[in-house]
Amino acid sequence: MNLIRLSIERPTAVVAMVLMIVLFGWVSLQKVPIQMAPDVRQPVIIIKTNWRGAAPSEVEREIVTKQEEELKGLEGVKRIVSEAKHNQGVVTLEFNPGLDFNRTLLLTANRLDRVTGYPEEADEPTISTSGTDDNAIAWFTLTRTKDNERSMGTYGDFLRDVIEGRYERINGVGGVNLYGDNERELQVIIDPLKLAFYRLTIPEVIQRLRAENTAVTGGDVNEGKRRYVVRTDGELNTPSDVRNILLRSEKSARSGSERSERFEGGFGRVTVGDVATVHVAYKERFARARQFGVPALGFNLTREQGANVLETMKEIRSVTKELAEGPIKKAGLILRQIYDETEYINSSISLVTQNIYYGGALAIIV
Repeated sequence: MNLIRLSIERPTAVVAMVLMIVLFGWVSLQKVPIQMAPDVRQPVIIIKTNWRGAAPSEVEREIVTKQEEELKGLEGVKRIVSEAKHNQGVVTLEFNPGLDFNRTLLLTANRLDRVTGYPEEADEPTISTSGTDDNAIAWFTLTRTKDNERSMGTYGDFLRDVIEGRYERINGVGGVNLYGDNERELQVIIDPLKLAFYRLTIPEVIQRLRAENTAVTGGDVNEGKRRYVVRTDGELNTPSDVRNILLRSEKSARSGSERSERFEGGFGRVTVGDVATVHVAYKERFARARQFGVPALGFNLTREQGANVLETMKEIRSVTKELAEGPIKKAGLILRQIYDETEYINSSISLVTQNIYYGGALAIIV
């Protein structure tokens, strides 16, 4: 019995089968993520550790190698790719598909906490599920208003605290990459003449700064049913804290010099403020962004794996409008979106729909 005769003799079964196929197709269509290109790479976790002023060989020896030793036994790891470059070490973990990614992130963070012996100048490692190599779904620029004369390089904290944090909370956004921003730092500029006058050295000053800028646990005190944890908090947060650090307090035993006359009959008290200038400034910029010849800041958004770009971009537009009319406007800045991946996705969907109509019409005619 051929298929055509069977279909004619049992029309109800054929109609029911067609309706089931249409229903399953509609359900699948709702769950399939809409994006410009399918996910072809494995699930990855990217670990970045910044160490300003370090050479690639130092980054590899002091940071990357130690992290690899702890992470190589992680469950589900398929491949580890490491990169050591100036000022930064990057370790990329590639996992087998099908893993519980939230659990994998937790295990990775726990393994990373085991790594000890980082250089004192190195920052804490950061973990992300996307990197700058991922295709961005949106690009934005920030420029000043006409009456705003503040340098764009000083808006780094605003970009990280206000804008980056808000976009990262959007469901479907995997990461925010910033370009042209700058960070604040507490600078201690030592005067070599004053240092020589007080017969101090730079290593001595650095040693005192490190010793004072620390928090130490002092144990606990039990009082009846209560237990108090004692902690000495000595972190330096303001320029005045740094200026008041005591470098030397001694009685001068020498005579016949200006220095001995200065301290004779009492104790000489030398602080950081006596030998250095302490102020808050911005780090040296290694990159600058411009738009049409005007200083600017830029950032892009990358998607999470499997995210629906159309739904994600819908929420991104809402957040963009909220930021542009709120904190960004108050800061004297203008936010512009210069790239939107959904434009190409919508164009592709329209083309596919058009081809379906043409194909169906031709099939009916033939």
